[in-house]
Amino acid sequence: MLDELLDSRLIFVTGKGGVGKSTVTAALARALSRLERRTLVLETDTFSAMEDLFDYSSPGLEPEEINEYLYASNLTAEECFIATLRRFVPSDRIARAVIKNRIARVFFRAAPSVNEVTILDQVRSFFEKTDEDGEPFFDHILVDLPASGHAVTFLNVPATMNQMMRGIGPIAKMSAKVADLISDPQTTSIIAVCLPEEMPVNETIELADNIAETLGRPLDLAIANMVHQSPLSDGDRKVFEELHGHIRDKYPDVESLFFEAEDERTESTAIARLVEGNALALGWFDRDREYLDLLYERLSAPIVEVPIIYESSGVDVVEKLGRIFLDHSADAASLSA
Repeated sequence: MLDELLDSRLIFVTGKGGVGKSTVTAALARALSRLERRTLVLETDTFSAMEDLFDYSSPGLEPEEINEYLYASNLTAEECFIATLRRFVPSDRIARAVIKNRIARVFFRAAPSVNEVTILDQVRSFFEKTDEDGEPFFDHILVDLPASGHAVTFLNVPATMNQMMRGIGPIAKMSAKVADLISDPQTTSIIAVCLPEEMPVNETIELADNIAETLGRPLDLAIANMVHQSPLSDGDRKVFEELHGHIRDKYPDVESLFFEAEDERTESTAIARLVEGNALALGWFDRDREYLDLLYERLSAPIVEVPIIYESSGVDVVEKLGRIFLDHSADAASLSA
């Protein structure tokens, strides 16, 4: 899967709220950095999830070095506005004086899409940053976008602003650069994260249609997160279902994995609950397959499934999920060899 992203220097990640979008973004960044690709993760003016997922504290707009190949920053609207303004005025002092002016603040807050376009302009600035040899400083930049309901509008702001200004003036030209970057499938990828559930799957299908219609480009990849795995092979399932039916007949009251205080705890009831637990896991697996089948049917983009990870901290989840992404790419490479 990572092989499909190695040519993408700019990767936008979105998805319905609560699907693990930020965790997947962090894990992708962790995996790419393990390939010794200098990788930057950017959040878009939100409560920072990356500080917990990478166990660091963000000092400001300038990316914080997590390790030799991994960096992170939260693009706050005010700091991005100052950075963009600084590109048009002679000093940082003047830029900050403008933003602190009460009348100017009211105007810019009322003006449509100022926050979005200045945040995306800062993404462009990091994208264009070079090292001492004139090569791109970052091999990959991952942007943790707003939830999918707002992501397409967010990404379409630069093109809309350029059209409103009829391409005239420095702001219009800046917007055009950002819009061109977003629309270039050779450089930029858009990823959707979803759960194998009805609403996230339907929203991902709708998102892909909106991206094509509004941005004129495809969704590049969908990641189905927290997919339940079957506890049994296909060959063992028929035998298990016969056993489960027998258990249900013999212990009709066993419907829970948990003992009530008055339950008689015997070896037989413990085994019955073990069987019931596997039946429950199979039910979750079947439910996930139903919605994943719909996703495969309706979505033209490649789909990658990742399992539920049971870890106590976000840092551990990101570490394990990042290794799954690396292993998935290694498996894909071996199959194609």
